[in-house]
Amino acid sequence: MRKFTILIICLTSIYAFSQPTQLTLEGCISYAKENNITLKNANLSKESAEVSLKQAKTAYAPSVSASLSQGIGYSHGTNGGFNANGNYGINAGMTLFDGLNTQNSIKQAKLNVTKSEYQLEQAQNNVSLQIIQAFLSILMNEEMLTYQEEVLKTSEEQMKQGETQFKTGKILESDFMMLQAQFTSDSFNIENTKIAIENSVIALKNILCISQDKNIEIVKPTEEQLNKALELPELKEVIEKTLGYYPSLKISENAVSIAEYDIKIAKSNYYPNLSLNAGVSTGYTNKNGSFGTQLGNNLGENLGLSLNIPIYNRGITKSQVSQAKIRMQQAELDRAQQELDIVQELQKEYLNTKQAANNYRMADTRAKAYYASYQAYNEKFKYGAITAADLLQQQTNYLNYLNTYIQNKYTYLLDRKILDIYMGVPVEL
Repeated sequence: MRKFTILIICLTSIYAFSQPTQLTLEGCISYAKENNITLKNANLSKESAEVSLKQAKTAYAPSVSASLSQGIGYSHGTNGGFNANGNYGINAGMTLFDGLNTQNSIKQAKLNVTKSEYQLEQAQNNVSLQIIQAFLSILMNEEMLTYQEEVLKTSEEQMKQGETQFKTGKILESDFMMLQAQFTSDSFNIENTKIAIENSVIALKNILCISQDKNIEIVKPTEEQLNKALELPELKEVIEKTLGYYPSLKISENAVSIAEYDIKIAKSNYYPNLSLNAGVSTGYTNKNGSFGTQLGNNLGENLGLSLNIPIYNRGITKSQVSQAKIRMQQAELDRAQQELDIVQELQKEYLNTKQAANNYRMADTRAKAYYASYQAYNEKFKYGAITAADLLQQQTNYLNYLNTYIQNKYTYLLDRKILDIYMGVPVEL
C-alpha cells in the first residue's frame, strides 16, 4: 500500500512538472504543438496517410496464400468403410504490369501524405491564432489593471480630501458623494478586469490542454520587444512570403496534382493486365497407400502467366477518365480562386493593420494629453479651484481614452501577428 501511494505521488509530480508555469507567447505555441487535442488529431491524420502510402507500396509485392482441405467419410457399400482424404497447397501471384496503376497510386499516396502535412500546418496556424488572441487579451487586461489600480489610489485620495473639505464646508455633500461613488466605480472596474483576465486564462489553458487547477504566469514582453513586434513590413513582401508559404494555397495546388494522378489511374484500365501465378499442391486418400508416400507422389507444381486484355466495358473507363479530367479542371479553378481570395484577404488584413497602427498612435497621443489634463485638474481640486463634477469629468475622459489606447494597441499587435501567420514567420513577442 505504501509503494502504491508513493507511485501515485510520483506520477502526480511528473504530471505537475510537465506543465509550464511561466508562459511566453512562443512557449505557448510550442507547448500546444505537443499537447493540443486538435493538433494531435491532425497528427493522427498524417500518420494514417503514411500508413496508406506503405499499403500502396506493397502492391508491388507478391501475394501468397495457403489452402488446406481435409475430409472424412464412411461408406456402407460392399467395398465401403471408413475413408479420409486431404488436399494441401500454396499459391502465389504477382502483377507484372497493370497499366502503371500501381506506380501512379503510390505517387498519389505520397501526395496525400504531403496534403496531410499541409493540413497539420494549417491546423497549427489556427491554434496559434487562438493562442495569440487569448494571450494578448491577458496582456491587454493586465496593462489596463495596472492603470486602474493607479486611478483607484488617486480616487481614494480624492475621496479622503473630499471628506475633509466636506467637513470644513468647502464642498457640498453631493460633491463628496460623487467622489465616493467614483471610488466604488473604480473598485468594480478593477474586479471586472480581473474577471476578464481569468476568463482569458481559462481559454488559454483550454487551448494548451493544461489543467484548470494549474497556476500559470504570463511572461510580459519588454517595451523593446513590443516595439519590435509592431514593426510593419511592406505589402509586397507580405504577399510574396504568403504566396510561397500559406498552407491552404499549397493544399489547393496539391489537389491539382492528385487530380492529375486520378486521370492516369483511370487511363490504366485501357491497358492489358499481366500477372504471374505459381503454386505447389499435393493430397492423399487413405486407400491409396501411406500418407507420406502419397504426399510425395501427388506433389505438383504450376507456373503460369495471365494476360487480361480489355476490349469493351460499356464505356466505363472512358467515363471514369472524363470524370477525372473534370475534377482536375475544377481543382485548377479552385486553386486559381484560392490565390485570388488569399491576395484579396491579405490586402484587406494589411490595410486593417495599417489602420490599427494609426489608431494606436493617435490614441497614444490623446491618452497622454488627457492624462496631463487630468493631473492638472486633480491639483486644482486639491486647492478647491474646481468642483468634484469638473474633476470627475476629466477623470472619465482620461479613462475613456486610456481604454481606447490600450485596445487599439493590442488590436494592432493582434493584426500584426496575424500577418506573421500568413507569411509563415515564427510568431514572437
